[in-house]
Formats: sequence, structure tokens, C-alpha cells
Amino acid sequence: MHEGSPAYYASYGYRDVEQSLPPTEETVLPVCSMTKAVTSAAIGILVEEKKARWDMLVKDALPSFDINDEILQHHMTLADLLCHRSGMAWGDNLFMGTDNVLISGKDAMRYFNSQTRVLPFRGQYAYNDLPYELAGKAVESLSGESFFDFVQRRILDPLGMTRTFLKTPNANLDDVGKCYNTLDDGTAAAITPIKRGDDWFGAPSAGMRSCASDLMKLYKAFITCFNDQFATGKTSTDGLPLKQVAHLMSAKVLVDPSSRNEASYGFGWARVQLPGKLGHIGMNPDFMPGGMPIVGEGVTPRLVIFHQGSGPGALSLVVLLPDTESAIIVLSNALALNDVADWVGQLVLEEFLEVPECERNDYIAASKASAAVNLEWYPNIVKELQGRGGTSRELEAYAGTYWDSVHIFKIVVTVEKDELYWALQGLDSDKFRLTHYRDDVFTWLQPRDDLSRRGRWVGPDQEPSFWKVEFKMGDGPDRCSKCVRQDARGAIRTIDNTTQVVNSARRTVHRHADDFLITAFVTTSVCLTSNAGYILLEREMDKSLGTREL
Repeated sequence: MHEGSPAYYASYGYRDVEQSLPPTEETVLPVCSMTKAVTSAAIGILVEEKKARWDMLVKDALPSFDINDEILQHHMTLADLLCHRSGMAWGDNLFMGTDNVLISGKDAMRYFNSQTRVLPFRGQYAYNDLPYELAGKAVESLSGESFFDFVQRRILDPLGMTRTFLKTPNANLDDVGKCYNTLDDGTAAAITPIKRGDDWFGAPSAGMRSCASDLMKLYKAFITCFNDQFATGKTSTDGLPLKQVAHLMSAKVLVDPSSRNEASYGFGWARVQLPGKLGHIGMNPDFMPGGMPIVGEGVTPRLVIFHQGSGPGALSLVVLLPDTESAIIVLSNALALNDVADWVGQLVLEEFLEVPECERNDYIAASKASAAVNLEWYPNIVKELQGRGGTSRELEAYAGTYWDSVHIFKIVVTVEKDELYWALQGLDSDKFRLTHYRDDVFTWLQPRDDLSRRGRWVGPDQEPSFWKVEFKMGDGPDRCSKCVRQDARGAIRTIDNTTQVVNSARRTVHRHADDFLITAFVTTSVCLTSNAGYILLEREMDKSLGTREL
């Protein structure tokens, strides 16, 4: 889009590889985290109507919010949720299971309330889906409508977005793209699309499915409201449903403090003053050890406002240039070996900006280099996780069903044909063989292509510790540990002196992110660390001993 009108559309590849069907402007695809701008806009409408304030405490907007953290409970605001500065645990693996969202909508609030911080509150930008899930619940509480109905009635319908959905579209809908994960050899493996939103959970953070023609309507409205509301100082624009847009799209927290020019995040939108680096929200920074390329060298500095989306079976990007009413939208239906939507969008942006040939980035080389780095992670992980010797106990000693303290999440550990397995939520689709590593430590790593075919997120953000399952047997009472992990967005998450207290009356544990760890005391309890944070799990005891749950 340029000067408010569609300027160019092109499609490549297939929306359905098996039937060789090409994509169209109407092809519906997941846009993943590009949903966040819509969720933020929903809050903006409620602020405009005086039903909310940006500085409203979450507990006041959402009375059912009663989180396991005093600072978050008494100080976290709606603004903190939307600009990724809450410091909350990061829970993506629980709604990116194999063919499943592992937490149901009915359990959403209990799950949120069991979380805590893994980073200092308001201490840094740390990209996170969970706060947007809370924002969706706040929309429901403040409006008296479901999140789906509110967004449909107040945003999608007024803009004429008839092919945009917050859950899996009806099976009878035509021109819906299939989803794929890319295998090591570059071929596409068809997967079940992520089911975010189907049972509520995941809709506010990344549940939107849309098409190029609908998204053009949305982003034209954002640009029009941005320019109008900044120019007039008003918070609404005649004829358009988006409110408080100048606030939504203004800087709230630094994304890259080392950048010479602005690199910040607002509410559902990132901002970069060119020349500068893009791609902060996607995968490519993980694949570029020498750093991301500088976009826009040799031309007049420009503000770009952008967002990305990524998940199994989809990558997406939108870039807005408000001063020329221009938008670049890139949609894809595969989790590729790099963030191809990002590279394509940056290439088109430099062409649009007429960057001098001598200053342009070589995106073909960047694409090849980033894919090569991605493919290196699995052999390196396999090498790191080679067995270290030592013997485990009898496998039956680890078997059982383990529940967390709020009885939402469970892991079923079984012995089958002399092999140990764990199944997240007890689901066969999320069952993985555990391979002995050393002593009471196992790994659940599978061949990379197998993980891809199962529709899972795979990549170098999953460090060796992510794949380890450790059973610690002992009498307690106290265990201490220090866990440090670099997550996919570059934020360091650390918990010092994490204490696990186990006695006959109570078991407690602080929460962390992104490693799997099982700790068993007297073979009756386990502690799982995942990207949901530390979750205390209780094993159902033998019938002769009775069953005890917290």
C-alpha cells in the first residue's frame, strides 16, 4: 500500500502444496503475534469510553486476577501488560503443543494466577504472550462481552474485515491456507494448524487468522488514525473504530538500548527510526551471530512501525510508514528455516525507500546464512546431550501421574517396552520418549524432522537444558538452585536461590522459565520447569498408600 491505496500484490508458492493451489489476496492464514495490535486496540476503545485507564491496575480491571506475586498483584497496570515490561514467566510451550493448546480456557485465570515474575518488574523489555492473554480477559471483564464478540463488533465488522477470525475458521470456508513446517532438506511437512483461540486460550496474544485484503483495511485504518490523532491531539478519528492510536503507537519501553536511533515498543507495535535494525520480534536475530543488518542506510531517516508473527506453520510481518501512508504486509504458511517473512519485508522496504545500491543489504546472503545457523543447532544439541554414563533407577520408580498445585497441568510418565515416556497433559500427541543421559537425568529430544512433522516449534532458542528431564530423589527438606536461560527474544531470565521446600504439610516452589526439570522427593512429588515457569507437580501415590494432591 502507498498513499493509502493498494500498490502491489504478489504471491509465491502454494497455499496447499499437495494440490498445488496458489495463495490469493483472500487466502486466510495465521498471523500469530500481529494479533497483539488488535488486542491493544480493544483496550484503547475501552479507555476512550472511560471504562478503563492505561494506568488502571490489572486487579481493578479484572477482579479475578489474584496472582502469586505481591508486586504484580498490587502494581501491574494495563500498560505494563501491553508493552512487555511485566517480567512475568513466559508460557508459549503450553499453547504450542503437538496439535493442541495444553491449557483450556476454563483454566486460564487459575493458570495466570499461579504465575510470578522471572524478571524485575518494569526493569526491561521482555517479549511475552501471557500478559496479552490477561489483557484479553480484562477486555471481557470491562466490556461485559466475550473477547471474540467485542473485537468482532467493535473492530472487525466496522472495518469490513469479513475474512478475519480469532479461532480456527469454519471448515466450509474457502481459500484457507494449509500450514507447514520446513524439514532439514527444505521440503514442507503439512501440520495441524495451531489451535490458539479455539478454546479461548491463545486468542488475544496470537490467535488471529486473516488475509492480505483484510489486513490492508486494518493497517490503512491504523495509519489514518495515527496521522490524524497525532496531528489534531484527539483520541478518535471520524468514521474509524480505532481509538487512542497515538498512544498505542508511541514509545513505551526501549527494545534495543544500544541502538543509536530509536528502537522501542508501544502497545502491540514496535518502532524503529531508520537507519536501524529490524526483526526484533522474530527469529532472525537468533540466526545472525554477527548482528542484524542496518536497514535504510543512505536515505533520509524515517520512522517505521512494525510487528511480526511466528509460530508452527506461519511467519508474518507488517511494516507501516505513516508519513507516506505506506504498508508492507508479508504472510506465509510455513515455519521456515529462517524468518523469511522478515527478510522479504526488509528487502521490499529498502526497495521502497530507494536505498542506494551500494548501501543495500544482501538479503539472499542473509537468508542463506541464517538458515545455515538454524540447521546447526540440532547437531550441536545432540552432541551436547550425548549420554554421560551413570545408571538410572528402575524405570518404574519414575512412573506416575503428576499434577501441578492448582490441578491444571499434568505429566504422565509411563514405562512401555522397557522405555520411559512422558506425556504432557497425558496426551498421546504430546508423548515423548525419554532417553537416559546420566544418573537420574533423561532427555526428551527427538530427531529435528520428527519434531517438525509433529507441528512443534523447533530452533536454537531451545538450549540443551530445555530438553533435560531430571528426577532428584531424596528426603528433602530443602533444595536450592540457580537457573539462567537466554530466551528466544534475547531476555535473560534468572532466578537465584530458588528454594523448594518439601514437608508433610506443604510443598512450594518459585517459578522460572523454559527448561524441563522433574524433581522428586521421596518419589511422591515432582517439579517441572518449562517455559510456563516452575510448576510444582504432585504424583498420585500407589493405591496402597492413597492419593494425595495439594
